Amino acid sequence: MAIAYDGINYFPIGVNFMEENAMEVIEAKYGIKGPAIVLKLLCKIYKEGYFIRWDEEQCLIFANKAGREVQAEEVQGIIEILFIKGILDRNSYLENGILTSENIQKVWLEATKRRKRELSELPYLIVKTEKENGKPDTPSITQEIQQPELFKGEKTPVNPKNVVHHVAVDAKNACNSGQSKVKESKAKENKELPPSAPPEGKEEERKEDSASLPIPGYAFNTMTHNYPGLTDTLKRLGINEVSEVNAILRLSDYGRKGTTVWRLIANTCWSDIGSKGRYLIAALNKAKRK
Repeated sequence: MAIAYDGINYFPIGVNFMEENAMEVIEAKYGIKGPAIVLKLLCKIYKEGYFIRWDEEQCLIFANKAGREVQAEEVQGIIEILFIKGILDRNSYLENGILTSENIQKVWLEATKRRKRELSELPYLIVKTEKENGKPDTPSITQEIQQPELFKGEKTPVNPKNVVHHVAVDAKNACNSGQSKVKESKAKENKELPPSAPPEGKEEERKEDSASLPIPGYAFNTMTHNYPGLTDTLKRLGINEVSEVNAILRLSDYGRKGTTVWRLIANTCWSDIGSKGRYLIAALNKAKRK
């Protein structure tokens, strides 16, 4: 049976959408075009299904279609805020090079529940689904989705069709910082966040030549690796020293998906780290020795 994860024609937007913290931050930083870009991005995702591929090239294309007054840097900046606020899932982007979220997937699954489909064959699902044993195949939490904090004072039940992608967070460092919801949710179960400075003792930190590493062909297999995503992330973190980049590439097997490097990138509060490259190398070496 063919896998059906086509797009949908409509998706719900709550009446308080423009008043949500994320939208207010985006509008304050980028003007009224900011929320318009968010809506255009959501339309693109739902038009294709429940995720879209995203990289530097796709960002440029999206910005060009959005209008001459929209710059690719602004689009990526808005997406970063959506990551911080939890409206988009950072791990899905880092590991698979896609834009999606649990809420987006819940809405899509609810809207397409009458379609014939094999949930086990749907790629990149981050929501838990139930087997078709007399129960609906949509996520169990779609039966009664929790109200966002904005409405916690009210006891009116929320219908999944009226749910808007919402994460309530403090306004602290609202423009370009703050903890990601992913990091907050995992902080409690974090067993081994590496120390803020490399451990004492000799590190097997190999000093690389000034030349960049030759990249093996398998690193460009998007099913197993996200090499472009890793290099883009290192640039964004300011890790530009060639020897450090080479060491990180080797230790991560050139951005292999599901490995320690992605968990470290997503769960580390980088604003507290000085030498980010040396820190990441030390943490990867530590994880490798275990």
